[in-house]
Amino acid sequence: MIYYFFALIILILIYFLIVSKIKYKRLKCDVNKIYIALKRLRYGDVNVRVENLNNKDLENIANRLFETIFDREMMIKEYQSYLADKNISLEEIIKQEKELRLFKEEFAATLTHDMKVPVIAELNSLDFLLEGRFGDLNSKQVEVLNLMKASDTELKELIENLLEVYKSDDKGIVLNKTDNSVKEFVENLTKEMKPNSLYTENCIVCDFPADDIQWSFDKFQMRRVLKNIIQNAITYSPNKTDIRVRVCVENSKLVFCVGNKGKGISVEDINMVFQKYYTTHSKFEKTGYGIGLYLAGKIIEAHKGEIKVISSDDNTEFIIKIPA
Repeated sequence: MIYYFFALIILILIYFLIVSKIKYKRLKCDVNKIYIALKRLRYGDVNVRVENLNNKDLENIANRLFETIFDREMMIKEYQSYLADKNISLEEIIKQEKELRLFKEEFAATLTHDMKVPVIAELNSLDFLLEGRFGDLNSKQVEVLNLMKASDTELKELIENLLEVYKSDDKGIVLNKTDNSVKEFVENLTKEMKPNSLYTENCIVCDFPADDIQWSFDKFQMRRVLKNIIQNAITYSPNKTDIRVRVCVENSKLVFCVGNKGKGISVEDINMVFQKYYTTHSKFEKTGYGIGLYLAGKIIEAHKGEIKVISSDDNTEFIIKIPA
């Protein structure tokens, strides 16, 4: 009886081995067919399919995959055909965009020029009055005329900044670097800014190293940067407070720091103040256009430097670093 039992076990094992071998051969045959189909696909036949596989589930899966690849290839070809048909139109669109950009530049240049002419004429007239060419002035008259001059000067620089933004967006900032006495540069700049702070009675206080610093930078462009930052400090500071301008050299970089007291800048605004047309003026009930600091950032970037702002609840400081 035991012999029959073992014989039965052996027969069952032989059966499973035969079945497994048959299944293996069938699976191997199916895989080989899929491999041949993939090879045809590799060489560009996207309409490939597999048929008569022993495992129908495997056949369905493989054919769905091939259909997906075929659909994707058809979409690409249709899009390429569409672009080829529209090629002339695309070139025409690009041409029109270039013409529109040129028109905008010419319009901005003409507009800013026409706006500057009457402002410059008024500034010249104010200079004649302050020089006493039309008679002597009392101290009150001189103070009022200086305030008018400061306001006109700010308007003139706003117009120039607007034009410079258009230029920088198109061609970038072009620098004309020269060697400068940093102390002389800052002293002249703050002297020029003094009339702007007469009404608010702010005082611009400068802090220099004992030895004068000689540094290479674009004097005109850096003047534009610092004037904008100092003017912002005057605008946002409480009356009769100091605007601090500190100059030093750190790690082979020229550093300008402009600080002021007053309501600080929020974290959200700090991350945005150098973006074009972004302004916090409405939050402080002031007027502004969001181009001054954007342009300042572009100028410092052209110098391969860095500009950042640090602010707390009652203090704000702009830090500029210019490499040698």
